[in-house]
Amino acid sequence: MSDILCEWLNREVTLSRPVDPNTLPKEFSTGYLIGELLHKYELQDDFNQFSQSRVANAKLNNFSRLEPTLQLLGVQFDQNVAQSIMTEQPGAATKLLYQMYIALEKKKKAGLTGVAMETMRPAAPAKLKYIESTLYRERLKNLTPRQTDLRLQQVSEHFEMKSKNMEAKITRVHIVEQQKVQKLQEEQRVQDLEKQRMSRRRQNEIMARIQAAIIQIPKPPPNRTLKAIEARKILKKKKEAEDMHKEIKKFEKFMRKGSPAPSSSQVSGSNIQESLKTQDLDSAAQDISEQTTTELLNTYSEDEYIRKIQKRLEEDTFAREQREKRRRKMLMEQLIAHEAQEEAYREEQLINRLMRQSQQERRIAVQLMHVRHEKEVLWQNRIFREKQYEERRLKEFQEALDREAALAKQEKIDYEEQILKEKELHRKIAAEIVEARYKKHYSMCREVINQIIDLSTKTGEYRLLTNNQIPIKLMRDWKEFFFNGKPLYAQALIEPLPTEPTAEQLVELDKMKLLDEKDYDEYKSMTGEWHPPKENSGNKPPPNNNILGYVVRRLMAIVYPPKAEPPPPVFPSFRIKGCILGKLFSGKTTCAKFLKEGCNIQILSIDTLVEEAIKTFHENEIKIETNLIPQEAEVSVKQNELSVHAQLGAASEKFLKKGKNIPDELLVNIMVEAVKQTPQKRGWIMDGFPMTINQAKLLEKALTGSDPDEAQVKDERSRKPLLVTDPTAPKDPPLPLPAFDFALLLDVSDITVLKRMADSKKSTQDQQEDSDQASDAELKEREKIDLIRDQMQYRIAGFRESWPKLEKWFSVQQNILVKVNAEIEENLLCRSVKEIILEEIFKKQNKREQLEKREAEKKQGTRTPLQPTETLTDKNKETERISQDKDPALTKSKVPKELPKKSDSFKDKKRKKDEAAKGKDAANKPGSARGKSPVPPEDLPPSTAVGPPPTKPGSDKWVYIDEPLPKEIPEFLVPYWEMVENNYVNTIKTILRHLRDERHSLIYYLADIRNNFLNYLKRPDHKQAFVSQWQADFNSTADDLWEDEETKAELHQRVTDLRDRLWDICDNRREEAEQERADFMNDGWLPDHMGTVMNHFLSLMQVEVDRFQDTKRLLHDYYRGMEGKIPTEASQEFTRIPLLDIVNVEQSGDQNKSRRIPVIPRRAPSPEINTTKPKSKGTQLKSSKDENSSENVAFSFGMDEKFIIDTWQTAVLAISNMVTAEIQSKETEEEKEHQQIEIKEREHQKSSQATGGKAAGKDAKDTRKQPPKSPTKKKGAPSPAPVVEATPVPLTPEELKKQELQHKMRREYFRALELEEEAAKSRLELIKIKAIAFVEELVRKAEETYKDMEKWLGARFLAEMSSVEKLTEVARHHIESSTKIQFEMVLEETDFFISSEVKVIPDPVPQPHPPPAETSANSALTTSQLSMLHKQFLQLAPKGLIPSKTFLDIFLDLITLNLGTNNLPDIWLRLTVSDLQKLASTLTVNSELIDWRRFLLAASQPWPIPTVIQLLKTLHGFKAVDEAASGFVTHEYYNQVGLWFKGSEDLKIPESPTEPLPFNRLEHLITFFFTLFADDRMDPPQLDYIKMLLYFASHPDAVEGVYRALSIATGTYIHRKKEISSPCMSVSNIDKQMNGGPSGEEGELPNYTDEGRISMATLLRVFQHEGSKDEDNNRFSDLQKESSYNKNFIKIFKELGSEDLKPIPITLLLKHPFIQDLIKTYQEYTLPNFKLILQRAEQMQSTDGETTTSKDIKI
Repeated sequence: MSDILCEWLNREVTLSRPVDPNTLPKEFSTGYLIGELLHKYELQDDFNQFSQSRVANAKLNNFSRLEPTLQLLGVQFDQNVAQSIMTEQPGAATKLLYQMYIALEKKKKAGLTGVAMETMRPAAPAKLKYIESTLYRERLKNLTPRQTDLRLQQVSEHFEMKSKNMEAKITRVHIVEQQKVQKLQEEQRVQDLEKQRMSRRRQNEIMARIQAAIIQIPKPPPNRTLKAIEARKILKKKKEAEDMHKEIKKFEKFMRKGSPAPSSSQVSGSNIQESLKTQDLDSAAQDISEQTTTELLNTYSEDEYIRKIQKRLEEDTFAREQREKRRRKMLMEQLIAHEAQEEAYREEQLINRLMRQSQQERRIAVQLMHVRHEKEVLWQNRIFREKQYEERRLKEFQEALDREAALAKQEKIDYEEQILKEKELHRKIAAEIVEARYKKHYSMCREVINQIIDLSTKTGEYRLLTNNQIPIKLMRDWKEFFFNGKPLYAQALIEPLPTEPTAEQLVELDKMKLLDEKDYDEYKSMTGEWHPPKENSGNKPPPNNNILGYVVRRLMAIVYPPKAEPPPPVFPSFRIKGCILGKLFSGKTTCAKFLKEGCNIQILSIDTLVEEAIKTFHENEIKIETNLIPQEAEVSVKQNELSVHAQLGAASEKFLKKGKNIPDELLVNIMVEAVKQTPQKRGWIMDGFPMTINQAKLLEKALTGSDPDEAQVKDERSRKPLLVTDPTAPKDPPLPLPAFDFALLLDVSDITVLKRMADSKKSTQDQQEDSDQASDAELKEREKIDLIRDQMQYRIAGFRESWPKLEKWFSVQQNILVKVNAEIEENLLCRSVKEIILEEIFKKQNKREQLEKREAEKKQGTRTPLQPTETLTDKNKETERISQDKDPALTKSKVPKELPKKSDSFKDKKRKKDEAAKGKDAANKPGSARGKSPVPPEDLPPSTAVGPPPTKPGSDKWVYIDEPLPKEIPEFLVPYWEMVENNYVNTIKTILRHLRDERHSLIYYLADIRNNFLNYLKRPDHKQAFVSQWQADFNSTADDLWEDEETKAELHQRVTDLRDRLWDICDNRREEAEQERADFMNDGWLPDHMGTVMNHFLSLMQVEVDRFQDTKRLLHDYYRGMEGKIPTEASQEFTRIPLLDIVNVEQSGDQNKSRRIPVIPRRAPSPEINTTKPKSKGTQLKSSKDENSSENVAFSFGMDEKFIIDTWQTAVLAISNMVTAEIQSKETEEEKEHQQIEIKEREHQKSSQATGGKAAGKDAKDTRKQPPKSPTKKKGAPSPAPVVEATPVPLTPEELKKQELQHKMRREYFRALELEEEAAKSRLELIKIKAIAFVEELVRKAEETYKDMEKWLGARFLAEMSSVEKLTEVARHHIESSTKIQFEMVLEETDFFISSEVKVIPDPVPQPHPPPAETSANSALTTSQLSMLHKQFLQLAPKGLIPSKTFLDIFLDLITLNLGTNNLPDIWLRLTVSDLQKLASTLTVNSELIDWRRFLLAASQPWPIPTVIQLLKTLHGFKAVDEAASGFVTHEYYNQVGLWFKGSEDLKIPESPTEPLPFNRLEHLITFFFTLFADDRMDPPQLDYIKMLLYFASHPDAVEGVYRALSIATGTYIHRKKEISSPCMSVSNIDKQMNGGPSGEEGELPNYTDEGRISMATLLRVFQHEGSKDEDNNRFSDLQKESSYNKNFIKIFKELGSEDLKPIPITLLLKHPFIQDLIKTYQEYTLPNFKLILQRAEQMQSTDGETTTSKDIKI
């Protein structure tokens, strides 16, 4: 399973790092890869917040973010699963990945996105999942230990290990001290044993001398027998021997106990040697003791005596056994003891006697003892001195140790201070770097913000200039400036560009070049502004002229032959090639050593290699190649001939001796030499090299042979055509593979580097304390570390400077960079690096195998012998092409209908000549029937075998002609074509730049005239003077005249005169403004610039025509050169397109003829034409002039459009004429050549007639004259005199091949002209369209400006008139009120002020009311809540039935998880589980299913409950609309018919505008009922109205509901028989109230009381309208119910006389007992009432609240 999942993750998903089954739990323990997997499937949007770290906080963050997504997928995931994955428990990650694999595959098949899956989830489960996610995060936090705890645990473990090591060290020291003490004790014991042994020897010698000096005096024989005496002697000797043996045994045991056990494994070599010495001494002492015992035994016991003693003892024993054993034995022992004592006494006496006899021997013994005592004293003195010396040495050693410890402590303190200083320095450097980076980013952001501000201000300015209609082209140009970091505003003027431009002028030049390149690219590719419009979408960019591209490339290859590149260096295919980079102390060398040992890879360190090179140089390595130098010559090799390695070492030493750095070139050479010496099977990895970008590039060049800098220069210098491309050109060689297979970066922070440096210092100090003596290598390593430590800051700064370029090189250009977090443990780092290396090796092997397979396939493909056949088929195809008719597409040119009919004659001639050539070729073929039948080719039947279509010239299969060219032609044509390209590109850029300038000038011109006209309209007037004079006169009226009627009339007349005078001023101002507008329109600026724009577009057409002419000339000279003909002289009469004469200066005809470019005068429309146009009634004269002026603009646009179209037709016709002329010239050349060939043949025939017979000559003439007779001659033309013709001279193979080549060359040339003609015409068509569009846009903008001016003028005039009216009203009011005007009346422009502060304005328009908002009242659900429930139910059960358990779960979720969503009213949120069960029981009648539509219908109350008559009216209304009688209506017809109630009509609109309008609930309920009962699966949704009305037939009385349903089903009113003893009297009263009383129905009953008949299907629909067809396909479906009703109803129909189940009367059916029982027991039409349940829940909630509050108070 793990292998399958790993393959899926590595191949299909392609995670960021590969996954191995062995490391699967570890890789997925952080949760990062799981997030990446979900992000690949577009499910984890917050993947950028995931962390790859393995700390606890990162894991907690990752798994907290994963839980909602996994729950969305349906994967079982909780805190236990997360903990098991984080703790890397086996099988946990595999199980989760398998579940994710299944879920993701399902999602992939379903084609759902994460957003779609989220929206498909119901609201209640989504909220529940949200709460579970919160609980999951809290539990996961509790389960996951904090990172600080883990770090504290690591620190405690570290110190525990350290304490254990210290204890072990102390125990080792204690053991060593014990061993030293034991060693001293052993030495002392050995010395004592030696002394004892020497003393014993001396004593033995003394005793032996004494024994030898003793005179044996015989004893007097005892009275006993001899046998008893001998027996006593033997026993005594035996006892002494046994005592001596026991003494020796005791001594040996004592020696063994005192010797140390040699089993300890920690004893050093010196202790082992000392133990071995003690063992030797013990063995020697044992040998000595054994030797003494054996000597004694030999001396004191002989075999004979022993046998006698044994025999005697046996006899005594036998005798004692016979006698009294005990008494005998005791006596015997006493006797033996007594004898022994006596014997001892005798011996002592004997010794004393001997001592007395030898005084000299005693003196000698005393002297010996005295000497021995002196020696012991000397030895003890020596031991005492040694002890003193030892104590002194120990004291001095301890003092030395104390001094060393003090020095080490001081050095440690100094080192810590140095580390602190280095850290502080590093912080300062880091702060400076951060500050520099901040300044850099700040400057960048400042520039960007300034550009954004410039863009916004520029946009605002142009919005004001263009009236919020900025052209798209301007926005594109501004975006181009913005994206390239160029300023939007002009920095300086470049029109008079000086010789030394300033920086601002250079910026402006760059901006101009940038826009020029952009516009030219758009024009060339027909994109952006030059994209064809939609109506001309077929006008796509013209295809590339492959033939022209091939011709140009061939000519350039001849003139500029490519330079041969040196071959790349050859290296064996190594197993792996890479480098490990990083800062100091990042772990490079450690990982390299690990890889060297574990993966068998050669590690190349530049420091080591330089040292080895210098060492090789010092050892004078001789450069000897054994393969080239024989053995005899090896001796004669001089010592100064060094190897390459030694030479590199010598060069390196020179630089180092001078105190300089070794150059990068030399370092790279040393590294390359080491690579060459590396075995192929091992592979190599460079340790810390390259360190700079220069080293990387040099190494790339040395290993691959490709220099990236030279490649860029070569690309810039490469000469490629600008206008056409050659698809057959050899493609650029693929980029060589990079020198490395991978570049591994060990990423580590600067703080970690400093910490590791400090740790290395401590470790070196510990090593120095442990081992005083170190080797030279260790000392050098320590010195190197100290040197590096001094240069640490500089090294870090150097790496920080050089790494960004290296990172860009390895990641962007070579894409081989792999980053590894090196701030982990050493073992984990080495393992991860090893995994990466093994993965790279595996990838390289796979690539190599794939390349080998491809090469093998290519070799197998080349082995098949297809080349000869292909060449033959190509030749056959060529001959077939020659023998067949020419492709008409090649000779046809796209000439318009206006061309003269001469082209048809040329085509006919060409066709005839092709037929003649075809006849000749057929005659030359072997087996031809030419001589047998003179049938022309067109009369022959068509051949049955249809071959492949001929290859078109320029296609991929076409073989281009590459005949040799004269040297002069390429040398002339290549500069000519380069000049054509440069002129074409530069001219188009210049024209497009002028078009941009014209667009800007148009915008500024229109903005200026708009602003000027507005300012003109706001010019001051003299109205205020008249108003002030009138007010002064008015206020000067006498007081007694205010009430006089005549005075009032006079004042009114004065007001009228003032109004008329002010109106006259307004009329005059309007006429002046109209004249100003007419002056703006007739200033001539717009026609002049329109003519300039048209000339620019005409110049574009001229450029395209010139390009076609130059291209035609190039092709003509090229193909004539291949034919071996001299190119014709270029005609000086180039086609020139006429331009508009903007100046309108009359010139003479000679001047017009002298011009190279023809000029056409631009004539404006005459005023007579304008005045003849009809005028509308009621308009004034000046407005008619304005209309004429606008028509003038439109008329000029029509003339300009016609001129553009005529010019385009002229250009297209000129191109077509050029193509036709070229074809004609080719035809005439062919005719001339054919005539010359005929003349030569005739001369040859004449010479052959002189030698041959006449008959043969005559036949030959007849056969020769046959082809020319043909269709070119008319039928009535007189035939010439018969001429005797000879047979044609057979053509040689060379001539045939030449004809074939000429024919192919002609086809290729014509096809090239055709392609170039098509391209030129398509570009001309686009220029025409864009020119018309540009001019039309210019005219439209001008017209809009003129219309705006007219609109402003009218609005101004009306506003002035209105202000005059307001002033008149105020004046008349004061006249009528007979009061003076206290405040000054001010008439300022279009406004009227009173006292210059109060402005008179019209009454404001009242504000609209806010939109209505529905609020829940009591227990009623709002329409939005109903819609939400409907969507949720529809998603779960589209057909309407859900299990009661599901219904309860949904409402429990809505009640418990109502987090501010307002899904239910407050009273519904108080429902308990028991209340919900009661609610479900009211909805479930005969099964466990609930009809949620019935629930929503009951929950939507209150709404008017219909009567039967209202239901029947609604039913007949729907049937009237449903003309097809389908039973369905759309929403439109539903709204047209409506229901029995409409929206509320008594809604009061509030008076305050801030209050919202009342909510029309009934109107919204009508819309909701359609969505509730409509079928969304239809398009558009349709409503089953009978089904809906059956739902509305529900009634509190179940029986009444059934009768209502039967009435709807049959369409007639069915009466219910009233029972006397009815238990539902109250219900009937309710029915009366609901129906509006009986009187409401009696008047309308006769319309629906017809005798109704009911069918079987209708009856089933009434009693099963909630199930059957509309049931959901689940295991709760009640299918037996339908079958049981069906059988019973069939039985009833047959009993009532309907054998064929035809409809029967409803009255007859109701009399059947089964139907009556069914009606009484059927409960599906009961209208549920939820009010009781909700009221009970509210009461319970209130009582519970009181009890809880009372309890709280008691507590």
